[in-house]
Amino acid sequence: MRFLGSLIEQLGAQLYPGATATMAELISNAWDADASNVWIDIPLGQTWTEDDRIVVVDDGDGMSYEDAETRYLLVGRKRRVELKKDHTEGGRPLHGRKGIGKLAAFGTAKILECHTVDTEGRLTSFRLDYDHIRDLDPTADYDVETAQDDEMLSDPGGNPLTHGTRITLSALRPRRAMNEAQFRRSLARRFALDTNAMRIVVNGEDVGRFDYDLDLRFPRDGRLFDDDATNISADGWAEMESAAGPVRWWIGFTEKPLREKQLQGVSVLARGKMVQRPFFFQRTAGAEGQLGQEYLIGEVEANWLDDGHDIDTDLIQANRDQLQLEDERLNDFINWGQNLIRRALREWSSLRQERVAQGLDLSNFTDLMDRLTPDERQRMMRVTRAVSKIPAIAVDEARALVSSIVDAHEDTIVRELLETIDSSTSDFQTQIWEVVQRFGLIDARRNQTIIQARLKTIAELQRFVAGGATEVPTIHDHIKKHPWLLDPRWYLLDDEVRLSDLGITPREDESDGRMDFLFALGPRSPYTHDELLVVEIKRGTHPKGTTRTVNRDEVSRFQGYAIAAHESQSRSSRPLRVVGLMIAQGYTSEADGMRRHLETAQSPRLVFTTWDSVLRETERLHKDWLAVSNRRASENDG
Repeated sequence: MRFLGSLIEQLGAQLYPGATATMAELISNAWDADASNVWIDIPLGQTWTEDDRIVVVDDGDGMSYEDAETRYLLVGRKRRVELKKDHTEGGRPLHGRKGIGKLAAFGTAKILECHTVDTEGRLTSFRLDYDHIRDLDPTADYDVETAQDDEMLSDPGGNPLTHGTRITLSALRPRRAMNEAQFRRSLARRFALDTNAMRIVVNGEDVGRFDYDLDLRFPRDGRLFDDDATNISADGWAEMESAAGPVRWWIGFTEKPLREKQLQGVSVLARGKMVQRPFFFQRTAGAEGQLGQEYLIGEVEANWLDDGHDIDTDLIQANRDQLQLEDERLNDFINWGQNLIRRALREWSSLRQERVAQGLDLSNFTDLMDRLTPDERQRMMRVTRAVSKIPAIAVDEARALVSSIVDAHEDTIVRELLETIDSSTSDFQTQIWEVVQRFGLIDARRNQTIIQARLKTIAELQRFVAGGATEVPTIHDHIKKHPWLLDPRWYLLDDEVRLSDLGITPREDESDGRMDFLFALGPRSPYTHDELLVVEIKRGTHPKGTTRTVNRDEVSRFQGYAIAAHESQSRSSRPLRVVGLMIAQGYTSEADGMRRHLETAQSPRLVFTTWDSVLRETERLHKDWLAVSNRRASENDG
């Protein structure tokens, strides 16, 4: 049997495709060398280029020339079998087992250079080239190349190391920028090493034990097993004897769903290293269980998973971060884990329901409940009981939902929805309120009511304009009460604003005129305004139905208002851009010529439009909004 060099591709580049897996193997090598420190310098937060490199230094025992040749460079060496022990000279449980972890570097880089000094001070250097190995003839051995590395072995501070190893990875495989916080968290989760025994330092900062901000944690917040044999250690882990063997564990739940999928689930550790990526012990779950799993995080330590020496006793896959889950010897362990997760989800759901129920105490809603009749209060009590049972709902979310229901109960559509849900069974009510909460059904229903009311207001303005109503007080007051009629983005600052209000002293030949409205327009209005709008309105028709035309003097007066506002803003330290808008249905020929000329002005900009245009655009906007709300409500109903 002969082997092609391309085998390195399957054992390295494909078996260890991620930088975290590569670093984990190099850290394990340092652990097995009884290192006290391992320092990693890796480019994070940036896309890797050909000039980038990764440097990993440890102060372990290092290797002699013979060690490198007969042990490190021997692919597939069964270290534990050869040494007839599974602990290091310093008494640490060995991580290495199958002799292929050294190839993990090729999942990240094409060049590995090793500079190592053993405990007797002997230096050995060599270089591995992925492309050269991959192209190797099956009849030839790979002659290790000489490393061009003249640097003395030292820690990141420049302090010489009497023994240890430096691995330099270059010709890095192209990779998108890795988030530094996520990389650290992922690396920390792969190990449960005693930091007093060995420090892991990445880019100058220590990587401690894996930790996460949790809302609930077991066994800290309650036992999941009533068995007296379950102990709680000083570090907050539960310790017990399972059917499969001794285990230590903790299970936690976050307040909000975990966004990083790779964090969800329970990781399994053995000998201080992760041997199974986060998973749910092959547990299948319904909708409730799946939802709870989005919050679940934890660790299980079972050192016996990595006992033994040979392939026949190995329960871990070749890449050393996944168990051989189909092996029947793991059946008891898988069953135990499924039971653990089931109990954790049940207890978490119960505790959250209790917390939500306390937060939904109706005495906390006095200002809202006072508006309800006795029958409506009883209905709301049933609503709060149903809402408190929604799986995974947070207290603030439940309170917001109940508040919106109470606040919207007067809306006909919402009241009908309440009555329909209230006529259902209690369990079904909880399911319905979960749908209402998750998809914002109350907001969709209320939007329908609000928009329909607004369309009536628009129709009323249309009647005023077409029916000869005067601009003051009828049209003016209607717009003052409903400023969104002109544009939903505008905020009414004031109406009937005099020139003197803007700090403008009228000339002797001009009165202290009043502009109809001052609006503000801005993305965060009314706190930060980008524009100041001077709005002048004129009635649409005369009582007999003829179009009311604006004359030249009225256009000139409108221009004066806009200029006055512009001058007022020019004196401000943060002047707003001034825009003038006149709404009228028609103009005299002289006024129309002036209007056309003024529309070309740049400062201040003047805009002239008709009531037909304003009303058409406002009505279209609200009808589109209504169509979206109807569709959303219909989809949720379905």
